[in-house]
Amino acid sequence: MNKLFASTILILALIFATGCQNNPNRGRDLGILAGAVLGGIAGAQMGDGDDINVVAGAVLGGALGGMAGNQIDQRQEELQAAEAQRQYEYEQEVLQQEKLEQDIKALEAKRVRDEIARNSTSADVAAAEREAARVEAELAAKKKSYEESQARARRIQEAQARIAKAQEELAELERQENGQY
Repeated sequence: MNKLFASTILILALIFATGCQNNPNRGRDLGILAGAVLGGIAGAQMGDGDDINVVAGAVLGGALGGMAGNQIDQRQEELQAAEAQRQYEYEQEVLQQEKLEQDIKALEAKRVRDEIARNSTSADVAAAEREAARVEAELAAKKKSYEESQARARRIQEAQARIAKAQEELAELERQENGQY
Protein backbone atom coordinates (compact mmCIF):
# COMPACT_ATOMS: atom_id res chain seq x y z
CA MET A 1 0.00 0.00 0.00
CA ASN A 2 2.93 2.37 0.74
CA LYS A 3 4.31 1.95 -2.80
CA LEU A 4 0.97 2.74 -4.41
CA PHE A 5 0.37 5.76 -2.18
CA ALA A 6 3.85 7.21 -2.76
CA SER A 7 3.64 6.61 -6.52
CA THR A 8 0.21 8.20 -6.69
CA ILE A 9 1.39 11.28 -4.78
CA LEU A 10 4.42 11.67 -7.05
CA ILE A 11 2.35 11.26 -10.22
CA LEU A 12 -0.20 13.81 -9.03
CA ALA A 13 2.63 16.24 -8.21
CA LEU A 14 3.96 15.74 -11.75
CA ILE A 15 0.55 16.41 -13.29
CA PHE A 16 0.03 19.59 -11.26
CA ALA A 17 3.52 20.88 -12.04
CA THR A 18 2.98 20.57 -15.79
CA GLY A 19 0.25 23.20 -15.58
CA CYS A 20 2.71 26.02 -14.82
CA GLN A 21 3.50 27.04 -18.39
CA ASN A 22 4.80 30.52 -17.51
CA ASN A 23 7.35 29.16 -15.05
CA PRO A 24 10.86 30.07 -16.30
CA ASN A 25 12.23 26.96 -14.53
CA ARG A 26 9.59 24.66 -15.91
CA GLY A 27 12.09 22.18 -17.39
CA ARG A 28 14.00 21.96 -14.11
CA ASP A 29 10.81 21.51 -12.09
CA LEU A 30 9.47 18.85 -14.45
CA GLY A 31 12.86 17.14 -14.44
CA ILE A 32 12.88 17.05 -10.65
CA LEU A 33 9.37 15.63 -10.49
CA ALA A 34 9.84 13.11 -13.29
CA GLY A 35 13.23 12.07 -11.88
CA ALA A 36 11.79 11.73 -8.39
CA VAL A 37 8.90 9.59 -9.63
CA LEU A 38 11.08 7.39 -11.80
CA GLY A 39 13.81 7.23 -9.13
CA GLY A 40 11.24 6.31 -6.49
CA ILE A 41 9.84 3.56 -8.69
CA ALA A 42 13.33 2.28 -9.49
CA GLY A 43 14.30 2.41 -5.80
CA ALA A 44 11.16 0.46 -4.89
CA GLN A 45 11.91 -2.20 -7.51
CA MET A 46 15.59 -2.55 -6.61
CA GLY A 47 15.24 -2.39 -2.87
CA ASP A 48 12.35 -4.78 -2.39
CA GLY A 49 9.94 -1.95 -1.55
CA ASP A 50 11.86 -0.61 1.43
CA ASP A 51 10.89 3.01 2.16
CA ILE A 52 14.53 4.11 2.45
CA ASN A 53 15.26 2.77 -1.03
CA VAL A 54 12.18 4.52 -2.44
CA VAL A 55 13.19 7.82 -0.83
CA ALA A 56 16.83 7.45 -1.90
CA GLY A 57 15.77 6.62 -5.46
CA ALA A 58 13.38 9.59 -5.49
CA VAL A 59 16.05 11.97 -4.17
CA LEU A 60 18.69 10.75 -6.59
CA GLY A 61 16.24 10.73 -9.50
CA GLY A 62 15.00 14.21 -8.58
CA ALA A 63 18.55 15.57 -8.47
CA LEU A 64 19.47 14.04 -11.81
CA GLY A 65 16.15 15.09 -13.36
CA GLY A 66 16.60 18.62 -12.01
CA MET A 67 20.05 18.89 -13.58
CA ALA A 68 18.76 17.62 -16.91
CA GLY A 69 15.74 19.92 -16.76
CA ASN A 70 17.98 22.87 -15.86
CA GLN A 71 20.07 22.20 -18.96
CA ILE A 72 16.90 22.11 -21.04
CA ASP A 73 15.82 25.46 -19.57
CA GLN A 74 19.22 27.00 -20.30
CA ARG A 75 19.16 25.73 -23.89
CA GLN A 76 15.64 27.07 -24.37
CA GLU A 77 16.71 30.48 -23.02
CA GLU A 78 19.69 30.48 -25.39
CA LEU A 79 17.43 29.62 -28.33
CA GLN A 80 14.99 32.37 -27.38
CA ALA A 81 17.81 34.91 -27.07
CA ALA A 82 19.22 33.84 -30.45
CA GLU A 83 15.76 34.13 -32.03
CA ALA A 84 15.29 37.59 -30.53
CA GLN A 85 18.69 38.63 -31.92
CA ARG A 86 17.79 37.28 -35.36
CA GLN A 87 14.47 39.13 -35.27
CA TYR A 88 16.23 42.37 -34.28
CA GLU A 89 18.80 41.96 -37.06
CA TYR A 90 16.02 41.26 -39.57
CA GLU A 91 14.10 44.37 -38.53
CA GLN A 92 17.28 46.45 -38.81
CA GLU A 93 17.90 45.05 -42.29
CA VAL A 94 14.34 45.90 -43.35
CA LEU A 95 14.79 49.47 -42.08
CA GLN A 96 18.09 49.76 -43.94
CA GLN A 97 16.48 48.49 -47.15
CA GLU A 98 13.62 50.99 -46.82
CA LYS A 99 16.13 53.81 -46.33
CA LEU A 100 18.09 52.68 -49.38
CA GLU A 101 14.89 52.58 -51.44
CA GLN A 102 14.06 56.15 -50.39
CA ASP A 103 17.61 57.26 -51.22
CA ILE A 104 17.38 55.61 -54.64
CA LYS A 105 14.03 57.32 -55.37
CA ALA A 106 15.43 60.70 -54.33
CA LEU A 107 18.52 60.20 -56.51
CA GLU A 108 16.36 59.13 -59.46
CA ALA A 109 14.20 62.25 -59.10
CA LYS A 110 17.32 64.40 -58.92
CA ARG A 111 18.75 62.67 -61.97
CA VAL A 112 15.56 63.36 -63.93
CA ARG A 113 15.59 67.02 -62.86
CA ASP A 114 19.24 67.34 -63.80
CA GLU A 115 18.60 65.70 -67.17
CA ILE A 116 15.75 68.09 -67.89
CA ALA A 117 17.91 71.04 -66.87
CA ARG A 118 20.76 69.92 -69.14
CA ASN A 119 18.57 69.25 -72.17
CA SER A 120 16.05 72.09 -71.87
CA THR A 121 16.19 74.95 -74.36
CA SER A 122 14.81 78.44 -74.07
CA ALA A 123 11.90 77.34 -76.24
CA ASP A 124 11.16 74.49 -73.79
CA VAL A 125 11.19 76.91 -70.86
CA ALA A 126 8.89 79.35 -72.70
CA ALA A 127 6.49 76.50 -73.60
CA ALA A 128 6.42 75.32 -69.97
CA GLU A 129 5.73 78.87 -68.75
CA ARG A 130 2.89 79.26 -71.31
CA GLU A 131 1.36 75.93 -70.18
CA ALA A 132 1.65 76.95 -66.52
CA ALA A 133 -0.08 80.28 -67.28
CA ARG A 134 -2.85 78.46 -69.23
CA VAL A 135 -3.46 76.00 -66.37
CA GLU A 136 -3.46 78.81 -63.80
CA ALA A 137 -5.97 80.82 -65.90
CA GLU A 138 -8.21 77.76 -66.25
CA LEU A 139 -8.01 77.18 -62.49
CA ALA A 140 -8.93 80.82 -61.77
CA ALA A 141 -11.90 80.59 -64.16
CA LYS A 142 -13.14 77.40 -62.52
CA LYS A 143 -12.76 78.93 -59.04
CA LYS A 144 -14.73 82.00 -60.13
CA SER A 145 -17.45 79.83 -61.69
CA TYR A 146 -17.65 77.77 -58.48
CA GLU A 147 -17.95 80.86 -56.28
CA GLU A 148 -20.69 82.27 -58.55
CA SER A 149 -22.53 78.94 -58.39
CA GLN A 150 -22.31 78.99 -54.60
CA ALA A 151 -23.66 82.56 -54.49
CA ARG A 152 -26.61 81.58 -56.74
CA ALA A 153 -27.36 78.58 -54.53
CA ARG A 154 -27.40 80.81 -51.41
CA ARG A 155 -29.76 83.28 -53.12
CA ILE A 156 -32.08 80.43 -54.12
CA GLN A 157 -32.13 79.11 -50.56
CA GLU A 158 -32.87 82.58 -49.21
CA ALA A 159 -35.69 83.02 -51.76
CA GLN A 160 -37.15 79.65 -50.83
CA ALA A 161 -37.07 80.60 -47.16
CA ARG A 162 -38.87 83.90 -47.93
CA ILE A 163 -41.47 82.01 -50.01
CA ALA A 164 -42.08 79.54 -47.17
CA LYS A 165 -42.47 82.38 -44.67
CA ALA A 166 -44.86 84.25 -46.97
CA GLN A 167 -46.93 81.08 -47.49
CA GLU A 168 -47.17 80.60 -43.74
CA GLU A 169 -48.32 84.20 -43.28
CA LEU A 170 -50.84 83.85 -46.12
CA ALA A 171 -52.24 80.64 -44.62
CA GLU A 172 -52.51 82.41 -41.25
CA LEU A 173 -54.46 85.29 -42.81
CA GLU A 174 -56.79 82.89 -44.62
CA ARG A 175 -57.52 81.07 -41.37
CA GLN A 176 -58.28 84.36 -39.67
CA GLU A 177 -60.59 85.40 -42.52
CA ASN A 178 -62.45 82.11 -42.34
CA GLY A 179 -62.86 82.51 -38.62
CA GLN A 180 -60.97 79.51 -37.59
CA TYR A 181 -59.66 81.28 -34.51
